[in-house]
Amino acid sequence: MLKQLQGYSTHWAAGVALSALIGLTAAPASAQTLSLAGVRDSSLPQNLYDTGTIFTPGYYDQVQFLNGTGVAAASTINGSARAQSDYGVNRVEAASFAPVDDELLRQTSIGGPFADAFSVWADRFVVQGGTGVGTLSVSAIVSGQFGAQPGGFGFYDLMVVDSGDAAADARAVAAILRDESGPDTLLATSVLSLAQEVPAPGFTTDVEALTPGAAFGRVLAGQVTFTYGRPFYLVSVLGASANDFGSLSAFNSAHFGITAPTGAAIVSDAGVNYAAAVPEPSTALMALVACLGLAGWRSRRSA
Repeated sequence: MLKQLQGYSTHWAAGVALSALIGLTAAPASAQTLSLAGVRDSSLPQNLYDTGTIFTPGYYDQVQFLNGTGVAAASTINGSARAQSDYGVNRVEAASFAPVDDELLRQTSIGGPFADAFSVWADRFVVQGGTGVGTLSVSAIVSGQFGAQPGGFGFYDLMVVDSGDAAADARAVAAILRDESGPDTLLATSVLSLAQEVPAPGFTTDVEALTPGAAFGRVLAGQVTFTYGRPFYLVSVLGASANDFGSLSAFNSAHFGITAPTGAAIVSDAGVNYAAAVPEPSTALMALVACLGLAGWRSRRSA
């Protein structure tokens, strides 16, 4: 399907290569949001595809990018895309309104027209109220809907940067946002990840393949190991792409949450209280027991 993804992790990195355009410095703010939406009305020439960055002149016919919480949007006769980022929430959607115009390019690079949307937020955290090493829970509710035709792709990735070297971590986050490769970016580790697509007939995909009209996303949960009092970064990315009359709507996604150990407090540079997106297993079990008890009580009352 979407050859422009070049492997979904590579493509999202290209999608957040915004520093040269929005004035990010080598040492960015420790918390920021970025949104990008782009549409192209035809297939992409091989030489532009080979450059590996979506900011090559001519890559998109229309593109908009924003830092802050505004909605980035792009729309042409052949497609549309929009994205919005806020701390703890990523929102994207993309749709293609025209068939691929070059089957050879579909197999070798980007078969267009196509539309892309990317939502990114990054924040720096520190856990207080203890000593030594601890573990906290992170979760994300990723949800959306693929269209009735093949050609939709979506992914989510939550990364942690925590090497113990504050300057190196800041450089790593800056490099990720600039779409640079090198030793700094190797400090980022994926904690939560998901990639799904609805491929065109006959197209082989290396991610989870779904059928047209399928729901996108799932609940993701994991853990982050931290050192009390030592800052670390989390970077959250949600992306949507479409061609072949495909579409993905995930504009009420992805909702992130984080839970500290008992007695500890999490402080973020953005000043956001990231409530747990997914209940802890013990909490969920208690809720289930309570619901079952209530159902039994109602049953006895009606008998």
